[in-house]
Amino acid sequence: MIGRARSAMGATFVVFVMFAMFGCGSEYAGANVAQQVQSWVKNSPDPKFATAVSTLRGDMRRVDEADGSNAALRTDCDVLVVDALSANQNLPTPDSRLTQVLSQAYTSAANAGRDCLCAGGGHVCPSGVHGRASLLRLSGVEQSAAERGLIKAEARVDLLAVEAGGGR
Repeated sequence: MIGRARSAMGATFVVFVMFAMFGCGSEYAGANVAQQVQSWVKNSPDPKFATAVSTLRGDMRRVDEADGSNAALRTDCDVLVVDALSANQNLPTPDSRLTQVLSQAYTSAANAGRDCLCAGGGHVCPSGVHGRASLLRLSGVEQSAAERGLIKAEARVDLLAVEAGGGR
């Protein structure tokens, strides 16, 4: 009888400790999703949210400004792909809607980079589109989709910051 009581107390203690450690299932501190997102924004591994967004915007700007040489274009496009994939490594966020928006934005940025690489003669094109001008146009459309997603993600983070009682 005493053994069963100890076993039950031990199991209860383990459940209590696990609940205390993992709270609502997020590795980020906070009593609610809004606070957990704020923790994710500040404490996620590099690249942090603001850095990832800024980096991707800079990459897309450099792709748009690339000179006419294929080598420069391929370099800028490759950097865009790598940075989009790197940013994607910080998903999921504690908020499923934010995760979905960022995943779509990062995918659009990576696709823009891949199609841009094809335009520079650096890859077999998975999009099935051919011709430098067409590929660059497609890359531009994908960059626009990525930018819209980044704006939505920033707005979601700002909204959650207000709900959490703080700022980004």
